Amino acid sequence: MDATQVSDDMFGRACRLPLMLWVLDHPKGRVYQSEPPESLGARTALRQELDRMARAGLLREERPDGDPRVYYAKTDSPLWDIVQTARDVLKRTTTSQPVPD
Repeated sequence: MDATQVSDDMFGRACRLPLMLWVLDHPKGRVYQSEPPESLGARTALRQELDRMARAGLLREERPDGDPRVYYAKTDSPLWDIVQTARDVLKRTTTSQPVPD
């Protein structure tokens, strides 16, 4: 069992859970919209997922004054507990692919 298969089956899109795990682990707690690695999915799909995460309250969209770039800051939403639980389950059941810490 790997994160992309579980994400596709349970979360509706293969890149959704891996992106959430990546954001959860990001050391800054704030990411630029094109910062997630392409190994997680196509750029357009990742931007769409960041927008969805913002709508769900997992992220807060930030647009600094005079800066056309869009940043997303991780919130303290309790929904992150779901992502952490998914990671914990994947770690217990994964044999072939590593799950991000």
